[in-house]
Amino acid sequence: MVRLPIGRVLVLAALASAPLPACAAEAYQVGTISGLVAGGYDGDVTIGELLRHGGFGLGTFNGVDGEMIVLDRRVFRGTTDGRASRVPRGEKTPFAVVTDFRPQGSVRVAEGQSLPQLQGSLDALPYSASRILAARVQGRFQAIEVRSEPKQSPPYRPLPEVIKEQQVVHAFTEVDGTLIGFRFPATASSVNVAGWHFHFLSADRARGGHVFTLTTGAGRAWLQEISDLRIRFPAQGPAAIADADAVNAVEQPHQRE
Repeated sequence: MVRLPIGRVLVLAALASAPLPACAAEAYQVGTISGLVAGGYDGDVTIGELLRHGGFGLGTFNGVDGEMIVLDRRVFRGTTDGRASRVPRGEKTPFAVVTDFRPQGSVRVAEGQSLPQLQGSLDALPYSASRILAARVQGRFQAIEVRSEPKQSPPYRPLPEVIKEQQVVHAFTEVDGTLIGFRFPATASSVNVAGWHFHFLSADRARGGHVFTLTTGAGRAWLQEISDLRIRFPAQGPAAIADADAVNAVEQPHQRE
């Protein structure tokens, strides 16, 4: 048992440190965030193929048709009605990241934390900031806001325009469920979202989406450090890529403007 001082943000009961795996953990990614945000909404990788590379992750579907949630080797779509449903293996994705999730440690999550506080708590744990960190946070959420967006048709507009005009946000209270998250280092900002990116799936597998805000209840976080990233690039993509400001506009826009 290792006790870690990380301030008032997260109360750690213990860090359950297991031996590091003999082989470096790997994440598999389809496309890049800069390509997706610029309007690269079509890919050629099926959900069945994606699952061969990992059963834990997040992303979207061709045409940005909802938010992808990958949990326990099952793929769900969070839609604009706030609901989640299983996705057939034949559907395709232009952007997703998955891993074979094998946590190296876990921590207790204290009640009453905001999303920035939770992220700061996880950042304070002794994992490398230069590597990818995967997190599964499971428990009760006092409140959580999730978003999704409707399927787009060509010619595709950049994603910030779609999100600003068409995203739909739903708020849930006192709900049990799981956060599926990745933290990418700043050096990978054109490849994936720099910092934390979370999707949510309720315990009954009926609700989900991209996480905007939350207040934690009692729960636990499991974490895995990832040193290797394998990227499958699309055969075709947008003429230009999006910059960091455009990515930020998609991840945490002012949803009530």
